Amino acid sequence: MTSAYTLRQNRIALVDSDALQRMCTGSSLKAIGIDHASFEHLHGLINAAREGRRFDAILLGLHADAAPVVALIADVWSALGQRVHVFFMAHPTELPHAQEALSRSAVGGWRSQVILSPASDAELRAVFHGKGFHA
Repeated sequence: MTSAYTLRQNRIALVDSDALQRMCTGSSLKAIGIDHASFEHLHGLINAAREGRRFDAILLGLHADAAPVVALIADVWSALGQRVHVFFMAHPTELPHAQEALSRSAVGGWRSQVILSPASDAELRAVFHGKGFHA
């Protein structure tokens, strides 16, 4: 299969405080051939980045507590030493919280792409193998 982009590290950081969501989304990423590492919180990703692990993109689950989570993205980029694309995932019932947090975010220069969860394999394939994302 030829994709529209090439992941440099072939690695996505999947961050979601919901263990079931991490498991299901992780299974979908694996099914579409995307290598990933899962984290419960952004602090885990920050620590991994400080230890030298690198990622091409972040798939971040947002919930009712979205504002403090979104506020940590600049810290993640700092730990990684670069800005990587962040894709946001939110359940339709939590979408207003996610949208409000993203609209109030002080992090500039990014496009917010929100994927509704649970996302199907086809939806994730479109995001990561589609023309909209280039690592």
